[in-house]
Amino acid sequence: MTQIKERAVEMIRRMPEDNMLYVVNILQSLEAMTVDKEKDKQRARAALADILNMEKRLPDDFDPRKELQEARTEKYDNLS
Repeated sequence: MTQIKERAVEMIRRMPEDNMLYVVNILQSLEAMTVDKEKDKQRARAALADILNMEKRLPDDFDPRKELQEARTEKYDNLS
C-alpha cells in the first residue's frame, strides 16, 4: 500500500463511526468520477476511430478546397 493510502486508512480508523456515512459517500462519489473518466476516454477513442474510418471513405481525387468553393457558390451565389 502506498503511503498516501496508508495515511487515508489511518485517518478513517481514527474517525468515529458516526462520520463513516460521510466518508463512504465521498468515496462513492470519487469512485464514480473515476469510472466516468474512463468511459469518457473510451467514448473519445471510439469517436476518433469513427473519424479515421470516415477519412478512409473519401475518394482518392477528393479536393477539399474545390468542395468548399462549390459549397460556398451553392449557398451564397444567389445573394449577389
